[in-house]
This record gives sequence, C-alpha cells and structure tokens, in this order.
Amino acid sequence: MTDQKTIDMLPQARTLLRRIADHNPFFLISGVLMLAGCFMISGSAHDDPDVIWPVVGLVAVFNVYEGMIIALGIYLSRVRRFTRDAGFLLMLEVLLLCDVSLTYNELLLKSLPIGLVVSSTALALVGVKLLLLDWGLGLRTTKTGAWLITTLIAMLFVLPGLFRELIRMDLLREGHFYAAWWVLAAVPLVTAISQPWFILRPSNDLQLDKLRLWTTRLLIMIPLASLLLHLCAAHYVNDRPIHLYILAPLVLGLTWAWVYRRSRSVTVQRVVATTFAAGCAAVALSASFPASMAVPIYGGWAELFSPLRLVMVVTAVLFTYVWLWRGAWVCLPAALGLVFTAGLGHTVSAIGDRAQALIQRARALCSSLLPESIAGWGAVATAASFVFLALGAATSLVKHTPRAENEPR
Repeated sequence: MTDQKTIDMLPQARTLLRRIADHNPFFLISGVLMLAGCFMISGSAHDDPDVIWPVVGLVAVFNVYEGMIIALGIYLSRVRRFTRDAGFLLMLEVLLLCDVSLTYNELLLKSLPIGLVVSSTALALVGVKLLLLDWGLGLRTTKTGAWLITTLIAMLFVLPGLFRELIRMDLLREGHFYAAWWVLAAVPLVTAISQPWFILRPSNDLQLDKLRLWTTRLLIMIPLASLLLHLCAAHYVNDRPIHLYILAPLVLGLTWAWVYRRSRSVTVQRVVATTFAAGCAAVALSASFPASMAVPIYGGWAELFSPLRLVMVVTAVLFTYVWLWRGAWVCLPAALGLVFTAGLGHTVSAIGDRAQALIQRARALCSSLLPESIAGWGAVATAASFVFLALGAATSLVKHTPRAENEPR
C-alpha cells in the first residue's frame, strides 16, 4: 500500500517541480535576500559612525552580485532564449543599479572622501553595465539616453553628500530641500523632451522585443523612483518633516511632462481638465508653508518669494503653454488670473486682505464715476452706442462668408 501511495504522489511532485521550473522563484528570493541584507548591514552600521570598511565591503559584494546578474541575464536571453527568466534578472539589475538599498547613501554620510571615491567608481561602472546591457539585449542607447541615465544616477550619489556638507557647514535650511524637490520635478519634463533614449533593433523573437522594451522603460522609471526615495530618505535622515507644499513641484512637473508627450494624442477637453486639476491641486498644496519659506528681498520692503507665489507663477506658465500649444483659450484668463493673484501677496491671508482693499477702491472709483443726472446718463449711453457699434462690426468681420444655396460645393 505504501508503494502504491508513493506512486500516486509522483505525478503531483512532478507537477510541483514543473511549476517551480516554469516560474523560477529563486531569482526573486535571491534579489529580496540581497536587498534585505544590504538594508540590515547598512542599518546596523548607521548607528555607529566609525563603521566604514564593512560598508565598503558590502558595496564590493553588491557590485559582484550585479555582475553575476548581468552575465546570467545575457546568457539566458541570448543563448538559452529563456526570456522570462532573463527579463526578471535584468529588471532586478536595473533596480540594483539605482542604489535602492541606500548603501552608497550610508557610505557618504559616514565619510565624505571615501564615499566620493566609492561613488565615483560606482558611477563609472554604471557606464560599463549599460554597455553590457546594450550588447546583451541588442539595444543602442542614444547619447541623450546615456547622459540622462548617468545624470539621474549621479544625482542619486551626489544628493546625500551635498546635504552632508551643508549640515557640516551649518547651512542646511528648509529652502535647500524645496529646491531639491523642484529639481526632481524638472526631471520628468526633461525626460519627456529628450526622447528617444534608445533605438530598438527589431528581431524575430517577440518575447525578446518585449524584454527590450520593458528594460528601456525601467532604465528611466526606476532612477526617477529611486531619486524620489533618496529625497524622502534625506528628509528622514536630517530630521526634516515632509510638508504638503513640497509635493506641489512634483505635481506640476509630472503634469507638464504628460502635456508635452500626450497632448496631441488626446482631446483638448481632457488636456484642459488635467491641467486645471493639477494646477488647483498644486496651489492648494502650497497654501500652507512654514514662515521661514517667506523670503524678504530688496531690503525687506516686500516678501517677494514664497512657495505659494512661485507655484502660482509656474502654473500660469503651464496654462499659457497649453493655450499656445493646443489653442485652449480658457487657459489664458486662468493664467492671467494666477499672475494677478500672485501679485497680490505671498500668503493666502495677504492675498485676501489686498483683494478686499482693491474691491473697496473699485467701489469708491465706480461711485465717483457714476453720473448724477439724466443728461449724464444720456452721455454714457451715447458713448456706449459707439462701443457696441465697434463690437458688432468686429463680430461681423471675423465671420466666414455664408455659402449661397445654389453655389456648387
């Protein structure tokens, strides 16, 4: 009976092994363990500022692991044609390429000279790894794509060291973080403008072409996400809370990139709706900000800079762009209104007070200009008749000439 039971279990075991072979979860487990190990080692070293060389050793092991992933991924894609396994390995390599484990970040925080040397070496190796990926997948990275990816990864390596030096010189302020968020917001727009990043060589293997396409997308998307992660980590490491107003630049940057890339492929109504929604969200996020972010300029006679005022001006420029690019006339008065509102004040309360004062002045001016006799009202009506005559003439002149009924079409 035992033998019969064993025989019955053999097909189930073969099915289980076949599923494991088809899905191959071991690459996922390996990547998770590597990232977990990096997080745990760098996290334990974070509490002791003197522990430097173990982190350097971790960086070396990390790069050896990346090299093995690239070699195995290229072998599986080019020789064995196991596109699914190769795709997962190469996606994992793109993830590791962008220091999502914050290992280089930790090293820069511990020792700036050693961190700069190691980060510079790692940045040089990024070029080698990109060349290997190009060769292995049959891609051709354009000069624009190479510069873009290298710049993004360089920003990942430079940001922690920059903040560390500002802390050392006691110069780190809230405005530095806000400026970093504006730099991050500009990256999606630059990315959208700088296409194409890669040239795909078509092949007879549909799965390989899909792998190439997804790899090129991830080479841009993951550095952007990693840069966002590093910036949020900089807030945490330097004990700076993340306020809502710092998210407004990112909202505008993503919207502008979307408008640039997609505005010709969607309806004008959708472009206008998206732009207005993003603009309102950005202004609402910037409505409240720390008092330290209101910077007096020109002797302090007026606080010309504030996140709210800056966001309103940038949003007005975005509305103007949509108006010129797609001919959406509704965006023009919105842009003018934002510029006018930004000129009223740098805070919501200042804008409200000055708007109220302007309304009172306008009411007083209107009261002084209103006629006080029948003859005066007659003069106003006479002058208005000429104005409406000119408006009627202009309306008639801009009309198209109607087609006669018997005129051939």
